[in-house]
Amino acid sequence: MGKPTSTFNRPKKSTGFTIIELLVTIAILGILLALGLPEFRSFIVSNRLSTDVKGFVGLINYARSEAITRNQSVVICPKANNAITCQNSQFWGVYEIQAFVDINGNGQRDTSDTLLKTLTAVDRTSLERGFTRTSVGTIVFRSVGLSTDTHTFDIWTKSSDVAYETKYGRRVCISRPGRVRVIPYLTTCTSF
Repeated sequence: MGKPTSTFNRPKKSTGFTIIELLVTIAILGILLALGLPEFRSFIVSNRLSTDVKGFVGLINYARSEAITRNQSVVICPKANNAITCQNSQFWGVYEIQAFVDINGNGQRDTSDTLLKTLTAVDRTSLERGFTRTSVGTIVFRSVGLSTDTHTFDIWTKSSDVAYETKYGRRVCISRPGRVRVIPYLTTCTSF
């Protein structure tokens, strides 16, 4: 029979990290974060721009559909926060964007007109973005769903790096028949 061993004489099992293991782990984590954070920011920027573009395109399609359904003209335009009338500006990002049934046909929202939907200003999000129209004016859909004119809008992330704006920017094109197309930023809207 062997000699019984006492539990007091056993070597204690080591648990946890040594200081060297902890420093190596922190160094590896730092390297991974340094490589991953720029891509994560790009992912966030791309996602937010995509959300803004989809919201705007959704508003356009909704307004066109309502013009056909109600058999009346529907106008989309920018408005100041506490006003109801349209702003005559090509910089739509600083305003709320409203869609309304233009009952009297004057192209301005009056108290008798029916407000359909409002989008909040694009520039009020945590990442600064631009939202411009190539010309001043409103979008008008007639009762048959046709637009009174062609329209071009640019939505992009404001940056000192033009390549960054071009990479993540989008151009929204609206044709006279009322079709909407989203293409890369600074690409020419062709007939479609």
